[in-house]
Amino acid sequence: MDSEPNGGVALPLAVDLHQRIRAITTGVILLSRLGTLAMVALSVAALAQADGYTNKPLAAATYLAVAVWSAVFVPAIATRDPIPRWMLASDVTVTSAAVAVLPWALSDEAFATVAVPDFEPVAVSTAVTVALATASWRATAAGCLALAAAFALAQFASLDNADVASTLNIIGWQVVTAACCCLFIRRLRAVADAVYAATDQVIAARERLAARRSQAEERIRHFREQLRRHRALHDGPLRVLTAIAGQGPAGHPDPRVRRQAAISANVLRGATPDDPDGTLTELSLALIEAGNDSATQGLRVEYHFANLPDTLPSEVMHAFRHATGEALANVARHAGSSRVRLTALTDRQPTPTVTVAVVDQGKGFDPDTTPLGYGIRHSITARMHEVGGTASVDSHPGQGTRVDLRWPA
Repeated sequence: MDSEPNGGVALPLAVDLHQRIRAITTGVILLSRLGTLAMVALSVAALAQADGYTNKPLAAATYLAVAVWSAVFVPAIATRDPIPRWMLASDVTVTSAAVAVLPWALSDEAFATVAVPDFEPVAVSTAVTVALATASWRATAAGCLALAAAFALAQFASLDNADVASTLNIIGWQVVTAACCCLFIRRLRAVADAVYAATDQVIAARERLAARRSQAEERIRHFREQLRRHRALHDGPLRVLTAIAGQGPAGHPDPRVRRQAAISANVLRGATPDDPDGTLTELSLALIEAGNDSATQGLRVEYHFANLPDTLPSEVMHAFRHATGEALANVARHAGSSRVRLTALTDRQPTPTVTVAVVDQGKGFDPDTTPLGYGIRHSITARMHEVGGTASVDSHPGQGTRVDLRWPA
């Protein structure tokens, strides 16, 4: 078995099963025909010894015709793939003629003293040849019918000794043998087709697996690249901008510079998503913009974006942007925490839903005893309802607060 470049194991080289089946059937046909011709040769010797011929010129002409045709047909079987239909029809015609003519050249004693005095074996071989070469019920039936008619005609050679039962027995064995061969070759070809179909399915599954593996490897490379960039930004520009925006010794004395540094640091955090599916879209840029005001108040926002749609209706973008800004402002004013996590993703089951979550680990509150403020009721909940979305707030004292924004509902 060959190995794939990526280290996997490849499927074996393709094998033409139908060609193999034809080769097997050709071998069976050749052995059958040569064997039956040998039986005819033995019967000729036995008839000559028993003086069983009444018309030697007719018998000789019949044997000669079969011999000449066999000299043409047997090599054709070995070299032609598939055997032409006209050659099969000619084989049936020659064999049927020999079956019908030879009894007119034989004595009645010949049938009593010689086991197989006529072309019965060749007739069976001819029917088998048609069945195996064509795998057609119609062609097999036509060949058997022509041969049966020849055996029926041969009965008129000796009306006094006609044996209808024996003739029907010969025809019956010929038909049954041909039918079995036809059924066998048809089933064998069907198995080959099933193997081909199963192989195609396996190849398709392997291709899908390879594609998923390639995508996964690409996602890993993308994630590592994003991580490398994030570290580079964190150790360089983000650290400098954060220090400039702070109140410590490294903070800039001009509040306007500190504000711009905080906004720039916030934008850099949002522009370097740590998720391999993270991409900058209109919504992610709007959410980053929503975090700018909170960043100037010392709130550090961690952004996580995944599978966001490329575009959204403008009113939905506006609702997400301002509702998120209000949630972040609440964290900066009330949570007592300097960090907040903002996640935005699309859940496609059962229907596509965009979800934005603002989560902090601050003081929290008890919704049962603390009435929701104007900002939550109007700037968050009402604003999302106006565009067909929903908003929910979950909080517990000492365990932080979570605000979820969803569209569509």
